[in-house]
Amino acid sequence: MKDSYGPTSVRPPARHPSAEQASVNPASIRLVVGIIVLASSTSIMSTDMYSPSLPDLARWFETDATRVQLTISLNLLAFGLAQLIHGPLSDRFGRKPVLLSSLVAVAILCVACAFAQSIDQLIIARVLLGTAAAAEAVIGLAVIKDLYDETEQMRALALLGMVIAVTPAIAPILGGYLHVNLGWQSNFFVIAAMAVLSFGIVLRYLPESTTPDPLALQPRRILSGYLRLLHNAEFVIHSMMLGIALGLIFVFVTGAPFVFIENHGVSPDRFGWYQAAIVVAFFFGSLLASRVAGSWPSERLLSAGVLIIVAGAAALCLVVLSGLETSVRLTCSYMIMTFGMGCVFSSAPSRALRSVKEGSGTASALLSGIEQTMAGLAAVAVSLLHNGTSAPLTWLTFLLAAGLYTLWRYSLSLVPRAP
Repeated sequence: MKDSYGPTSVRPPARHPSAEQASVNPASIRLVVGIIVLASSTSIMSTDMYSPSLPDLARWFETDATRVQLTISLNLLAFGLAQLIHGPLSDRFGRKPVLLSSLVAVAILCVACAFAQSIDQLIIARVLLGTAAAAEAVIGLAVIKDLYDETEQMRALALLGMVIAVTPAIAPILGGYLHVNLGWQSNFFVIAAMAVLSFGIVLRYLPESTTPDPLALQPRRILSGYLRLLHNAEFVIHSMMLGIALGLIFVFVTGAPFVFIENHGVSPDRFGWYQAAIVVAFFFGSLLASRVAGSWPSERLLSAGVLIIVAGAAALCLVVLSGLETSVRLTCSYMIMTFGMGCVFSSAPSRALRSVKEGSGTASALLSGIEQTMAGLAAVAVSLLHNGTSAPLTWLTFLLAAGLYTLWRYSLSLVPRAP
């Protein structure tokens, strides 16, 4: 991605741009992307920031590792499914009101998580938190779809991915130090404060990028819209590829804290540095994607990303199965994969959305819903298969990488068509 990004022109939405939206210029577009980054970072922090606390939570609540891991995996699953609701809501009421409501709910639910008295209360609060935070992913993607053409989308998504990559790099490091010095509850108070800050900035600076559609919430229309998209092979295949790629990250976020902290003796305040390393690799993958987006077609960029991810998954399997497993080697294998993900996340969304001519909120919701739900299921799987070793993480990584490769091969034969 380029160090500075300023598109020379902004394409208006396909239908009925609002007066506020019509005033958006290239300079303010950079501001809009920055606001999306801040709001999305609040959502990301709600998972990554307290991951170093997971092993200690089992002792705190006197429960087992599987139930503690459910506080992440069920949160991620709820995050994915809720996007199917937030998309039509943003088409009906506008992007900005739905985002503001979400940020208020995130702040309240983070406080509820901090005051949880049992693991069951924490699981419930986390599921509700995932449901509320899902709006950020849908609305960010919908705003980019509203304002950009395919080439500009790739650059904007690469910019978004590169900047957001800083959040999961910093979050577990900060979360580990907060956990050691102030307790696991402090993580949620910090996230609640971020949600309040994001609310104020969104309220003041974010322009509305669409005109509310009074008919957007009609059940028949929502269902027909989703069915239309589900019959679009290009949309579904690329959405599933995103789901698998994100699933690889969620498998690490959910399973790695136990492997690293309990099996390899990594302290909670040091674990964040390992997770930061894989995110830094994603940052540089996104940087590469932004720099070649103007000269490489999206399918070439996507192909490069998939092949790099498969190579990283093969390296992980080799490290574990050959008995050479260390925390550093596991991290290096995942760094290869996340470097490739920078290319995938920069190209696959635009390839999924390029054939969608209207209802970008609904399309963004289904894309993110498929992506996040598949990733959430991968996180649930690594939670349920937890056995105290790295085997569940390794075999799930292998299966996900094989599925990604298969979908990529099929995508090469697809011809773009409208849903």
